[in-house]
Amino acid sequence: MSAQPSRPTRRRFLGIAATGGLAALLLACQRSGSAAVPAPAAPLARDGGSEAVQPSPSATASPTPRPVPLAGRFERMLLPGTPWETPLVVAHSGRRGSAVMFLGGVHGNEPGGWLAADEVARWQPSAGSLLVIPRANIVATRAFERTLPDLGDLNRLYPGSLTGALPMERMAAAIIEVATEFGVDLLIDMHESWGFFAERTQNGTAFLGQTVTSSSGPEAETIVPALLAIANPRIGAGRDRLVTRDQFPLPGPSPTATPPSNAALGRGSSSLALGRFVPGLTPVLVEMGQQDQPEDRRVALHLEVARAALELRGMA
Repeated sequence: MSAQPSRPTRRRFLGIAATGGLAALLLACQRSGSAAVPAPAAPLARDGGSEAVQPSPSATASPTPRPVPLAGRFERMLLPGTPWETPLVVAHSGRRGSAVMFLGGVHGNEPGGWLAADEVARWQPSAGSLLVIPRANIVATRAFERTLPDLGDLNRLYPGSLTGALPMERMAAAIIEVATEFGVDLLIDMHESWGFFAERTQNGTAFLGQTVTSSSGPEAETIVPALLAIANPRIGAGRDRLVTRDQFPLPGPSPTATPPSNAALGRGSSSLALGRFVPGLTPVLVEMGQQDQPEDRRVALHLEVARAALELRGMA
């Protein structure tokens, strides 16, 4: 018969502690099978507290992708229940892709823009989402006026305010809310000027016809050349060909300086500033010239730019 392991008595406990220290005591207890070995305590810091355990570095989490909306169409009213109420048309493809917004009717005497936007609002994207506000300043379009004093100029009032004194201040804020909500990454603002930029004898907002411009957002440097590369071959080589505002400088040694922007002056901004207010959005301002150019041609040219935008995004 084998000898039974001896149980540590109080006298043996004290003897082990005095001669071998705590480590020997723990070893004795482990061999006797009478108690579990306790987990080691955290080492003491110099100030007497427990030394903090540094967590292992972890990879930065990827942003959660935006859910893909179900395919379908709906209409929502902006500034509902007011005289300035106007529809927003939303068309979802049900497939992942860009969200592109079109604005028309920012100025009521520029029908080429808002008639084209009426047509775009009937389109269905093959991917992503299409948002259209055909007549952003609907009261001005009914009056066929650029705007009215009690409304304010929408294209000088971004980012606006939902509690602003002017109705178009509130519309500006509503547009930014919609663009943020749907994750809009490209906005096309459809306008008309009078004279053609390439034919101008002086600078000014009356001579911006046939220009396409962008100045803020992640694609500000690339989106306009890409749009023109698609649209201009379809337009041809006539005077209605689209240009950028850095083309066709005025002749002579001292051309008139371009007026400073509202943003530079600290006032409300045009839609070209929307890239500063909506993350990931690049705005594009399109101007057709009214002088000696029929309305139906201006509408057709706006639609060429709209198709080019959707083709660039793989939505056509």
